[in-house]
Amino acid sequence: MSIRTLLVEAPLVAGEVVVSGAEARHGAAVLRLRPGDAVRLADGDGRAGVGAVVSAEADTVVVQVDRVEDLVDPAIAAVTVACALPKGDLAGDLVRMLSELGVGALRPLRCARGVRVEPQPRLARISLESLKQCRRGRPLSILPALDVAELAAGGGRIILADAQGGRFSAGAPGPLTVAVGPEGGFTADETAALVAAGAETFRLAPHVLRIETAAVSAAAVLAAAWEHP
Repeated sequence: MSIRTLLVEAPLVAGEVVVSGAEARHGAAVLRLRPGDAVRLADGDGRAGVGAVVSAEADTVVVQVDRVEDLVDPAIAAVTVACALPKGDLAGDLVRMLSELGVGALRPLRCARGVRVEPQPRLARISLESLKQCRRGRPLSILPALDVAELAAGGGRIILADAQGGRFSAGAPGPLTVAVGPEGGFTADETAALVAAGAETFRLAPHVLRIETAAVSAAAVLAAAWEHP
C-alpha cells in the first residue's frame, strides 16, 4: 500500500510536526493512522517529507519528519487552461486530470454559449485533494473567471483549440494559456478577438471534442513535449 499524504501549513520543516483539524481527523479516523505508521506530509508550497506517526488522536496527529524535500515544478506548471467549465461533476473531473498532468492553473471562461460561471470553492478543494493523490508540489490554482475579451486583452501566448486550426505545436516551454470554448464552441466574435490578440489556432483531433477532452489532451501533449524536448 502506498504511503498516504496529509496537508500541513507551510513552511514544512524537519522535526516533530503537529497535524490538526480536518487533516488530523482524516488521518486518525479514515486512514486509521497509528504510532509507527509511515505518512507523507506536504505543505502545498513545494515541500514534502515522509515521517513516522508519533501519536494519533481524534483532532491531532503528531509526525516525526526526518528530512524535507523541495519539489521541483515541471515545465507544464507554466500553463494555464482557460476554458468554459463543463457541467456538473465533469468540472471536478477536469480539475483532477489537469492536476495530475501538472498544469499550473485553471481559468474559468465566461462565454456567450457557456454555462453561468459561479464561484468555485468546490474546485479548490478538489485541487488540494488531487495534490495529495498525485504528489505534486503545489496545487492547481483556480483563478477568477474572465470574459473572453478580457482574456484576449491580457497578453501573453495563447493557443486556441479550434476544429479549423492548424497542426498542434508545443513550442518552447514557457508561460502559455490554452483556450477552450464551451459546448457549441466560441462565437465568431470571440474567436476573432482571440486571433486578433495573437492566439495560435490548433486542431487536436478530426472529431468534435468535449470541453474536458480538449483541455486535457492539449495539456497532455504539452506535458510530454516539454518533459522530453
